[in-house]
Amino acid sequence: MGKIYFTEEQRFSNFWLYVFVIIVFTIAIAPTATALYSQIILGIPYGEEPSSDEALLVLLVILLVMFVFTLLLFHKMKMVTEVRNDGVFYRYPPFILKFKQIRKEEIEKYKVRKYSPIKEYSGWGIRYSWGKSGRAYNVKGNIGLQLYLVDGKKILLGTQRGDALQRAMDKMMVKETNG
Repeated sequence: MGKIYFTEEQRFSNFWLYVFVIIVFTIAIAPTATALYSQIILGIPYGEEPSSDEALLVLLVILLVMFVFTLLLFHKMKMVTEVRNDGVFYRYPPFILKFKQIRKEEIEKYKVRKYSPIKEYSGWGIRYSWGKSGRAYNVKGNIGLQLYLVDGKKILLGTQRGDALQRAMDKMMVKETNG
């Protein structure tokens, strides 16, 4: 492992994201729970062609498991960025578990810039742009390290600490002049 000049860990901590997930699953779960209550507790068939109690119970369990899984996924998702003396490293668990490296020799130029997550990449997360923006790995905000690679590819790594990331990149990219 090389010398680390910068490290940052960002998490999906947007309150409204969790509210959205809860609302979506409530809308999905409520009719199933209502049908189960009507048929099992009240003994009244639910709807014109009611499903069996077992089918409703299985559906409710599946929806609840999906709900818990989605909440856990958002809770566990994070983006880790490091600038070391030999390159830029990033990972995005649980999707990218091991660090991916962009060696400094692969970087033609770079800049920390303000960007529009919605317009350029259609949101946050691991994003692929159909236009000229390339690939993005971001969690929140609108500041990122734009890397222009020698092979023509572009990668944007979102950050909440743009100034510190810029300083680390400058330090890493300086050519060794000591003899």
